[in-house]
Amino acid sequence: MLLPLSPGALSAIGVVTADVVKDQSRTVMVAAGPGIEKKLGRVFRELETRARATLHREGFAGSKQRHERSLAVRYKGQSFEIEIKHISGNIAGAFHRAHHARYGYAQDQNVVEIVSARVRSIGVVEKTKARRSRVSGGKGFAKPHGFAESYFERKRIRAVVYRREELPAGARLRVPCIVTEYSGTTLIPERTKAGIDGHGNLIIQVG
Repeated sequence: MLLPLSPGALSAIGVVTADVVKDQSRTVMVAAGPGIEKKLGRVFRELETRARATLHREGFAGSKQRHERSLAVRYKGQSFEIEIKHISGNIAGAFHRAHHARYGYAQDQNVVEIVSARVRSIGVVEKTKARRSRVSGGKGFAKPHGFAESYFERKRIRAVVYRREELPAGARLRVPCIVTEYSGTTLIPERTKAGIDGHGNLIIQVG
């Protein structure tokens, strides 16, 4: 088992550091063929202009935005579509290949219909880099912060107490023990092995 730093706040950290994604689509319902690129280009530009303005209002400069174009395509008369990446050129050929890859066959003589144009716009959030533990030099068992009378598996014991921020990389923990930190408390029972890796993760192994 691996417990990263701040396990109790990990979901919140993920929300804060996740990219912002905006999905838009516009129904076009046109056959894929010569001359369609001009119409698609106009639709994509309109969708991207709207997305750029929205992301800019949310604090993303142009350099922090990414826009991905795709098409929902089907054979005329089909009740479902396949999403393919927008390419300039032979859209019908790209759809035939995607259909064959997914279903094992293609109907090259059928009319290929573009149902909708789609744009996924991404506001890129700067990611936190994985940091190595600021506390280093751990050899052997870590020094306890204290001890506490506790119950493990209905048995009263005197458990070792560690503070997460005081545990050096490479240190081992005496079990059973309690590891405390700002966002949570971890109870580590007997018959386990526990230690800290180079990034400050708490590693617990059974047996």
